Amino acid sequence: MPRRARNFQRAICYHLMNRGVNRLPIFKDDQDREYFSRLVLYYKEICGAHVYHWVWMHNHYHMLTSVTYDNLRAFTGGIQQCFAQYHHARHKTCGVFWQGRFKSKPVEIGAYLAVCGRYIERNPVRKGLVLQAWDYQWSSAAAYVKQAADGITDLNPYLGDFTPRDRRNYRKLLMLDETDRDIRAYEHSGVIGAPDFAKTLILSRGHYRIKRGRPAKIV
Repeated sequence: MPRRARNFQRAICYHLMNRGVNRLPIFKDDQDREYFSRLVLYYKEICGAHVYHWVWMHNHYHMLTSVTYDNLRAFTGGIQQCFAQYHHARHKTCGVFWQGRFKSKPVEIGAYLAVCGRYIERNPVRKGLVLQAWDYQWSSAAAYVKQAADGITDLNPYLGDFTPRDRRNYRKLLMLDETDRDIRAYEHSGVIGAPDFAKTLILSRGHYRIKRGRPAKIV
């Protein structure tokens, strides 16, 4: 069963994403996806991160993660660097692997967090890979709908108590394409949330963090 997230002070939630250079595939088969998953588990532990929602697509990945700003680069950069090295060694490739710096949009806790999570899990549906999001093996959707034990997913504490009714409700929400429209409204914004949330953040070295002197976020 997916694990419930522990409290972690001064962490904020990020929608993390990156793709292969020139949109080339990053996962050639399930062995690649399995190795990427093991890297996520490893860096979760050493960086104190939680992964609430995720999906590994053909040429990109998405994660909705809570992690401190100080550990953001270590978490995402560590995963990407190790996977690129693995990919070059296994598939006899070389050169630049990722398409630039990873994207890290802060996501406001509450309704925005839930909508972003569903948007991530609906990726395989939008691409026509499956009819229902929870039928795609390499995502967190089945953890919420079917209680599937994937080893990665930390249950999003803002989606209810995970009673059978909660799971049925989440299943219905995953079937609505309104989620895609709602999150696309933030496609050209650096932050996913209300204007007041954006005011609590500051851009530092290409990524957002909580302004000094602000109350710590509890995730």
